[in-house]
Amino acid sequence: MRPPLNGPLEYGVRVLVMLTEAYPEQLDINHLVLLDHCVLHTAELGGPPNIHPSHALHAGELGVRRANVNEGLRVMLRAGLIDMRTSSTGLRYEAGEEAHSFISSLASSHIAELRNRSQWVVEQFGTLSEEEIREQTAAIVSSRPGDGDTSDSERGTGTWSG
Repeated sequence: MRPPLNGPLEYGVRVLVMLTEAYPEQLDINHLVLLDHCVLHTAELGGPPNIHPSHALHAGELGVRRANVNEGLRVMLRAGLIDMRTSSTGLRYEAGEEAHSFISSLASSHIAELRNRSQWVVEQFGTLSEEEIREQTAAIVSSRPGDGDTSDSERGTGTWSG
């Protein structure tokens, strides 16, 4: 059995919250991977405090994030909370009919903070073009902690254009 933290259920709930905040927009996997990263690192992007503690090597998270977001999507698709659509640009996802009521029924401070961060991230990055997503993802991957620096907040944020 997989642990609940950093597992498909945690990723699925985050993706569901993001899609609920973005509704009626439909987002593809590239967008969801970038937005998921942004939701966890909002302080570095000039937003509200990070929802999880910062660590110096978070850029490496993107290497596994796509597979985890995809697993989270599958959990929520099976639960009928996310709908998958095909378009001329590929597969896109949107919050399902029951998504908002499901998220609203989750009463915890973590979900409230996650909704707050997701709303901010969708407002800032939800309408990025495919090219802008690639640029932002490259900026994340190329960011490295400074010599002896272990704090994300002390690193430059100039690589982000959001």
